[in-house]
Amino acid sequence: MGAESQDITLERMNLREQVFAVDVFGVFRAGDLEVRWRQEQRAASPALDAMVAEAWARCVRQAKQDGAVLFNGPMARVLRYRVEDARLAIEVGPTDYAQWMGTNYCNWRRGDEFGWDLYSNPLGTTATLITADGWLLYGRRSRKVACHPGYVHTFGGCLEPAERRADGTFDVFEGVRRELNEELAIEPADIADMVCLGLIHDTTVRQPELIFDAHLRLRRPEVEERFGADGPHQEHDAIVALADEPASAVPFLRSAQPIAPIAVGAICLHGRRCFGEAWYRDGVRAITQF
Repeated sequence: MGAESQDITLERMNLREQVFAVDVFGVFRAGDLEVRWRQEQRAASPALDAMVAEAWARCVRQAKQDGAVLFNGPMARVLRYRVEDARLAIEVGPTDYAQWMGTNYCNWRRGDEFGWDLYSNPLGTTATLITADGWLLYGRRSRKVACHPGYVHTFGGCLEPAERRADGTFDVFEGVRRELNEELAIEPADIADMVCLGLIHDTTVRQPELIFDAHLRLRRPEVEERFGADGPHQEHDAIVALADEPASAVPFLRSAQPIAPIAVGAICLHGRRCFGEAWYRDGVRAITQF
């Protein structure tokens, strides 16, 4: 790891006044991050199963009514994580989209009642795009998606169990590259550098998310030219741009509403890496006053 990677912090803030919480912060490259599959089912809970079934049926009915895209599929549930010898190691197990919707997304208010360890908690992998001409790019999510419709969000998705390798590990960097190709037609050769800035979660739904900075060889107009809002894998209606400058983030967060908590966290972690700890503390303090 380079000099920028030495200041790795394991954090458990969970402050209610913040829209996101940082679990781990650092600069992790491909050899510093391991995600490994464990075939560990969550503990049995008939009451939770009933809650999930009811919520999923309700979501399916609403999706049909709204013309939204909604289907169940396998996801990877965060079981545990640790930082050891400047490396971030995460273990994941089976869950699915219906469980995610029925627990974290629709019934987050009952997380303390059931215990968050029984919730779906699927691992997300999303990126801030940094263009060659100095812009940070995010997406405005389509009104047809089930989660955060109309919100500014990072580009990416969730870890897919089918992508694990024979030894049970995942190449999460390759997964992010695939998502960027599907959503923005960005080729691997267009990415000059990519780093993971750690693990965060939305303090409401508590979904854990790996946050990446993807430095592009492309300029903002080139990315916008490739963007296709009607693509088969596209979940965004538009690209939203933020100048990669210390003074730009807080005004942007005020004007870009609604914006998903994970996108707020991604902007803050990018600034923490590039502009320093003082900027980060002041920025988070300003955000909590919105």
